[in-house]
Amino acid sequence: MRLDDLIDESWVQIPARYRALDIRHVTADSRRVEPGSLFIAVSGETTDGLRYASDAVRGGAVAVLAGKGCRAGVSARDLGVPLLRLLDVREAMGLLGSTFYGDPSRELEVVGITGTKGKTTTSWLLDQVLRVAGRTTGLFGTVENRVAERRFEALNTTASSLDIHSWLRELVDAGGRNATLEISSHALEQQRTAGVELDCAVFTNLAPEHLDYHLTMDRYLAAKSKLFRDLRGSAFAVLPRAEKASHSIAESTKANILWYGTDEEDGVKSLTMSPAGTELTWKGHRLKTRLWGLHNVENTLAAITAAECLGVDIDAIAEAIREPTLPPGRMEEVTFPAPFRVVVDYAHTDGSLEAVLDALRPMTPGRLITIFGCGGDRDSAKRPRMGKIAEACSDRIIVTSDNPRGEAPQRILDDIVEGLANPNDAAVVDDRREAIALGIRMAREGDTVLIAGKGHETYQELRGERVHFDDREVALEFLRESRGER
Repeated sequence: MRLDDLIDESWVQIPARYRALDIRHVTADSRRVEPGSLFIAVSGETTDGLRYASDAVRGGAVAVLAGKGCRAGVSARDLGVPLLRLLDVREAMGLLGSTFYGDPSRELEVVGITGTKGKTTTSWLLDQVLRVAGRTTGLFGTVENRVAERRFEALNTTASSLDIHSWLRELVDAGGRNATLEISSHALEQQRTAGVELDCAVFTNLAPEHLDYHLTMDRYLAAKSKLFRDLRGSAFAVLPRAEKASHSIAESTKANILWYGTDEEDGVKSLTMSPAGTELTWKGHRLKTRLWGLHNVENTLAAITAAECLGVDIDAIAEAIREPTLPPGRMEEVTFPAPFRVVVDYAHTDGSLEAVLDALRPMTPGRLITIFGCGGDRDSAKRPRMGKIAEACSDRIIVTSDNPRGEAPQRILDDIVEGLANPNDAAVVDDRREAIALGIRMAREGDTVLIAGKGHETYQELRGERVHFDDREVALEFLRESRGER
């Protein structure tokens, strides 16, 4: 593709001698450069993309596009290829990525899902509904990325814009019809969905989280609202009526609004939850699902309302949610013949922890034993809140490490303990492996042991290093030990 077909001249003026330059590949990662690449230098929180421009040119890049925030002392003369500067390189990267890959989102029905909690489960459920309806789909989010049947690792909740457009093109070429994207507030701030045309956007909820990044709840909501503000008038905005933030979002969007919730106002005339699952009447249809917990009812309603926007038949919806599978690490029971239950969940905010514990309480005739921690180098204000909720909703709590990263683990534990009314009643065990062992050893018949915070993750981040650690594997090891197995 010609450089002047790829880059809009309203962004930056391209010297005449470079306009016909043949661009065969685009990337923002110097390690992925190919002969004929356009290398996009992005200024991040800790790095300057221009520092890697020389490496990119040596790898075959024929032009470099850089944001004006990049400060590395590199010139076009140094590089020997054109160096184009513009103000908003992140937005431009998404838009030119869409152009380079032939605007694939316009050939698909694309749903974006955002919110503090529930993005992964709602995305997962919607994708199941679409697949039961016979559609070839793509799913991109926290747990995995999938194009039709090709699965690959997810490194972030929302990938880079160039990757997203590349995957959407692959999905179109595979005969795909629908794509579902989890979209984080960080991604919206960083323009990672620029150039993606959404047919539907879903909002789950807003609760204190990522305030180390957004600083205030108003700025956090503003980041989420961007997804809806940019929707076309023909698109749909699926909003939870009970969320105060939804009404602010509704005022900012041109899209058609569909509300969802557990009240009759939104089509739910009966709702019964039990350890066996949930039964509800939704818009005149009797639906059953094995999922339990009010938060999963809300996730289900969000997913099926989005499916309704996409024209999915009610029979496919009913079939899909009857026997759903949740994403890995979301209310995932560790299967083992013990007289008590062990559940692993990704809950890592006070709100999500409260929702999971509220869901587990009715299914637990004995005690709720909660093992949890908080991540290092992240929002520290939620730590005492996590402690307060765990103590209020559990019978026993074990405070432990959860990805300390570069922070001293004891400092994190101390912050959590500050939120406890009775700190002497809590067990504080720095070593997460030993904490899980303690929880399982203290469990009695009828108890539920919740291991919260990491969910699907298979690592611990310690002092800048990732080491293998899977809560499910460790729990199974000590469950076997409890029966004298090796």
